[in-house]
Amino acid sequence: MDADNVSRRRVMQGVGMMTGVGVTGSQGKSRRPGAAGESSEQPDRTAPEPGRQTTWPQLGGSGANAGYRRGAQGPKSTITFRWQVAGSSRLSGVVVDDSIVYASDAGVLYALSAADGSTRWTVGTDRSLRRVSAPAVDSGRVYVGCIPSESGCDSSTTGASDAGGFDSHVRAVDGETGTEAWRFEPAQSVAMFHTPTVADGIVYTVGQNAGGGTVGRLYALDGENGESLWSHDTGRSEINGYDAPPVAATDGVVYLAADELVALDAETGAVHWSVDPDTTYKASGANAPAVADERLYIGRGTDTATTFEARSVTDGSLAWTHTVTEERATHTRNTEAKPLTGAWTAPAVVDGSVYVGFNERSPRTERTSVVVALRSGTGAVRWRTTFTDDRHTVHAPAATEEMLYTGGTALDLDDGAVRWRLDAPPTRRVDTFAPPAIADETVYVGGTSLRAITGQS
Repeated sequence: MDADNVSRRRVMQGVGMMTGVGVTGSQGKSRRPGAAGESSEQPDRTAPEPGRQTTWPQLGGSGANAGYRRGAQGPKSTITFRWQVAGSSRLSGVVVDDSIVYASDAGVLYALSAADGSTRWTVGTDRSLRRVSAPAVDSGRVYVGCIPSESGCDSSTTGASDAGGFDSHVRAVDGETGTEAWRFEPAQSVAMFHTPTVADGIVYTVGQNAGGGTVGRLYALDGENGESLWSHDTGRSEINGYDAPPVAATDGVVYLAADELVALDAETGAVHWSVDPDTTYKASGANAPAVADERLYIGRGTDTATTFEARSVTDGSLAWTHTVTEERATHTRNTEAKPLTGAWTAPAVVDGSVYVGFNERSPRTERTSVVVALRSGTGAVRWRTTFTDDRHTVHAPAATEEMLYTGGTALDLDDGAVRWRLDAPPTRRVDTFAPPAIADETVYVGGTSLRAITGQS
């Protein structure tokens, strides 16, 4: 697959003008994971500078899911594709640990060298898996949710717990070799497990179609042996958490966005507090919660949702809300802006500001997607960048202290100006990209291919 072109088009700035910085994208060799071939480049892989961020162990950067790891740096202006590889289908958001990049496509989990994109190992290339979630890595282990192919999987794995004869499972493999460490199969039938979150040695993941009159259940598993610690009913929310884990976990508390918003004890699953007993959150998994500065940030997940919220982590009380509205021309007689209908991404929280994406649901040929920067204390808008390209989807952002990456687009953290943008293939309307990761001054972006993007930082 050819490297994506770089462009700036059809972008409206809410605050500030375009930077005018020149943008280039040199194309490295493209190949499929596991295929033979030389590296597109042989970069200097010297030891990282002290304080430089070299890991991005799970989507959202950490268990708190706040899209930021202090010390992370990424390209600002001129960019280069150091390498690029293609999967058999769309590649997930990636995670990075110990110079290895982990990602999945429809049925394969890949471990690639961060230096050149060469394949270290794979799981599922024997067609034993039909679906694999995005990965999470912790203490040298990689955790994924798996759906076997019709031929099923070997169920004789040592360490499997609560085996109930159902093949959909959570799998832990060694990060260096891909060797399976354990497998969790619940007693109730699960159609699929979604992208895990890991915190303090516990793996949290939602299994969809748990039976018993519900659609899903959150499971807390011991990361060492896969033992089930507790579980919690998610209700009938149709969580699809492949591009964003549906929970955030930090400081001994797990925050779940499902039918309702609930805070659970990390060790026991006991409910600390819950919001919205009428179950109108109806989370999709894309609107994953994030925790930072003693607040929980979450967008509602209903089809009519336009509200992004900040709540106290102590009791769930509401601090402020923000609504996305249409941008109207200054000459219009109607001064009341219409709220947009759509879905929120998980946010990134950096130094007193919350950065969050919103993708409109619209039958129109062109639909709006938005990235907005809000003051974390008040919800006041710092800036808003709006895209009116129907093929542009904003993904859960990853941030440095200066830049915000939302998949195929990089924005200046100060004013939202687009510094560079990758073109979507003309035949694709959605899911061209995936949530990014930042490690060792490189931005990794999955989607139609997995790109390692470097440049001036």
